[in-house]
Amino acid sequence: MNYEQLIEYLDIENGADLQYFEAMADMIESDEYIEQEALYQLFEEAQADMIAELLDNFFEDMSGGLPEDSGEIVSLLEQIKMSLVGMIMNAEDESDLRKFTDEFHRFRNWYSEESEVELLPENGGAALYHCLRDAITASRMERLGGDKYRYNFENALDYPLDSYTISFADLLASEDEYNDGTIVFDKDDEEYGGNISMGEDRY
Repeated sequence: MNYEQLIEYLDIENGADLQYFEAMADMIESDEYIEQEALYQLFEEAQADMIAELLDNFFEDMSGGLPEDSGEIVSLLEQIKMSLVGMIMNAEDESDLRKFTDEFHRFRNWYSEESEVELLPENGGAALYHCLRDAITASRMERLGGDKYRYNFENALDYPLDSYTISFADLLASEDEYNDGTIVFDKDDEEYGGNISMGEDRY
């Protein structure tokens, strides 16, 4: 989708109308390829605090759809959310916004296509393999009386969180509202004297 096709798909006039949960969910969960430049133009027109709020609501809804005892995937999603929200809330120029757009694009591709969750039918039968989006859909359907599964998220945990790195100084500006304190200080950052990385390999 280019920009014109994207706003038509989202049923909005322009990025300033990006105010509803459904629009954010449709954008993340769509099977259609969305050009990064289209996403950038949309986010450039939208309000940063609204993007942050919609992301927060989307991740909360997504986490609510996970099966019980989902383990490490819950922590992973929380850290991705904090990273995305921190990036958009602290985007000060075109470069920052493009970095956010790149990470948003990467997340939606992973969530709706590249991630892999193993679903083992409780009544026996061959395992199913779905992206995280479709595994969550299966979990929601299960609660409504659908087929029951055991969910294995291990293969979905390889999301490269260490690339979600935002400066220590920037994160402090929004820490009170969005961060739960899961931060790692990196003494090698040259500009601020430290980085925060959400990657597990840096704990």
